[in-house]
Amino acid sequence: MTEPVHRRTIRGPLLTFLVFAVITEIGWTIILGEHLPRRYVAIHWDLAWVGIDVMEIAMLVATGWSAWRMKTQFIIFASCTGTLFVIDAWFDVTTARRGDLSQSAWLACLTEIPIAIALFWCAWRATRWFTTSLPPLADDSVVSSD
Repeated sequence: MTEPVHRRTIRGPLLTFLVFAVITEIGWTIILGEHLPRRYVAIHWDLAWVGIDVMEIAMLVATGWSAWRMKTQFIIFASCTGTLFVIDAWFDVTTARRGDLSQSAWLACLTEIPIAIALFWCAWRATRWFTTSLPPLADDSVVSSD
């Protein structure tokens, strides 16, 4: 069975871009690892922490809205919200002072990571539900003449 034309025309450039992005990110990560200072004072520390929580709130609202309306965007919103919770847990734990490390680890393990896992699971389930219950797109009927 041949692949639809629209999938073949997007797939090649996308894969090329992704390989380039991976190689670039590996190089950038190595450079950062060698050059970042061990200690750094952040001027807008409060803005960074409040900002990620505001993004989590906005994405939870978007996730809830899309679930309530049964929109396919739920998959994107739930995935992004789960990712934000993983990032929040990561930074809570890795930036905690010695005395705050156990509290940050407990918060990450009991709240942020379980929420992220639940959101990823819901996104996965929604993907299965939407792909089996929606009719195929009109473009899926276009097949190449190879």
